[in-house]
Amino acid sequence: MKDNEEYFNANLKRWNELVEINAKSKSYDLDGFKSGKSSLFPIERKEIGDVEGKTLLHLQCHFGMDTLSFARMGAKVTGVDFSDKAIALARQLSKELDIPAEFFNVNIYDVPDILEDKFDIVFTSNGVIGWLPDLYKWAEVIDYCLKPGGTFYIVENHPFGNLIDEKYEGAFQVGYDYFNKGKPYRFDEDGSYANPDAKLQNKTTYDWFHPMEHVINSLLKVGLEIEFFHEFPFSFFQIHPDMKRREDRYWEFQTFKHTVPMIFSLKARKKSY
Repeated sequence: MKDNEEYFNANLKRWNELVEINAKSKSYDLDGFKSGKSSLFPIERKEIGDVEGKTLLHLQCHFGMDTLSFARMGAKVTGVDFSDKAIALARQLSKELDIPAEFFNVNIYDVPDILEDKFDIVFTSNGVIGWLPDLYKWAEVIDYCLKPGGTFYIVENHPFGNLIDEKYEGAFQVGYDYFNKGKPYRFDEDGSYANPDAKLQNKTTYDWFHPMEHVINSLLKVGLEIEFFHEFPFSFFQIHPDMKRREDRYWEFQTFKHTVPMIFSLKARKKSY
């Protein structure tokens, strides 16, 4: 991954800056979480099912609210993230709330170098694969971390929905290439998905857009068996100005008259031997 070191370093600087901004945002509702609310969305809670007594690895866990929400449901949890400031806050929350968890500061591609344990569940969600240049190496990490018979689950931005130009109001307009040959898009802008008005020192990010075939084929290549693939016409954040937040915390279009897939979920299982 040395070819991508420049991109990783720029993204890390921005994500380290975003930790405090996101933690203070209404979107994350950290105070509500501390009072006992789950940060998990309805779809992942329903589709993952019972985690009581299971070991769970959360890839790209940010500052650990979802990870700790699974712990509250009875899972034995481990979270990893490349942001040292995110992991520091995750550990702080674990200690403050007396929720047992392990957190490791590591680039996802280096997880096999530091983790020997295998897990019943590997989980990742909501805006994660765009920071990864190679989904085939990502799938190898997932396979390495799963026990035989273990489950991988992801809920994520749909690549079709990612095509919509988020700065164009009133109609659908394609703003990006679906097939972009692995090259990242560069963005230079203020704001966070959790706080669009935030002013940042680290404005530059690099984001990889992956077609759906890469997501699915990467998991199939390492031998995982896909149990289901679902698509949904709403998002987990306000990616477009026309969207309004629902009571279940998802965001949906108000005036756009056609339904388009904005997020997807996928569940796969590692073969038992």
